[in-house]
Amino acid sequence: MNLGLKDRVAIVTGASRGLGRATAEALANEGAKIVAVARGKEDLEALQAQHPDRCAVVVGDLLEPDVPQRAVDAALSAFGRLDIAIVNTPGPRSITPLEAQESDFEEAFARVFYPAVRLVQAAQGPMCDRAWGRIFIVSSTSVKAPKPFLSLSAASRSALWAWAKSAAPALFEHNVTINALFAGPHDTDRARELGVKKDRPIGSPEDFGRLVAALCGESCRFITGTGYLIDGGELTGI
Repeated sequence: MNLGLKDRVAIVTGASRGLGRATAEALANEGAKIVAVARGKEDLEALQAQHPDRCAVVVGDLLEPDVPQRAVDAALSAFGRLDIAIVNTPGPRSITPLEAQESDFEEAFARVFYPAVRLVQAAQGPMCDRAWGRIFIVSSTSVKAPKPFLSLSAASRSALWAWAKSAAPALFEHNVTINALFAGPHDTDRARELGVKKDRPIGSPEDFGRLVAALCGESCRFITGTGYLIDGGELTGI
């Protein structure tokens, strides 16, 4: 199936490893051009070496306010357009709700909410000008079923999803869609950091990336403001 992604230009943040890396590779394999954003210079250069004519890199921390705009500028400079933004922000630390202090929530929003909003706001201009765009926020099942030890993730990611869903109608007027991916445990460093063990069902980052690429395709133009559960059936009753 031709997804219609040949020569589309995508920003992928957190692209040095895990779900971000798998998504960048899947998009590139479908013919898209990639602006890969992350802190890990060596990992980004390795990705660029795999796709030398189709990948630009931006080495930077999304916590730095200028990085989202730098990523958009890099897409326009290297490839002349921007069609897709995969917004993959780093998760906050694990802590229970009653242990969390105000400063913990401030840090969580600085890691999850504000970088994503900055990137969407920077990306929507070039997308709306061309009247075509796909924005995906890589999120967590904690938005749908908060877990006590992921209280900061649940709070900051839920706020981000509410913001994104409320932005969907205005973006859709310009043929730009925005959706979320509520990821359950996948075989990533982040999952292992949270104590997820391989003796339980966990997802493949490569499968995740291929799914994202499919959802960026031409045939998904009428889907917006929607959240996809990608959790192997972990959550029930939702």
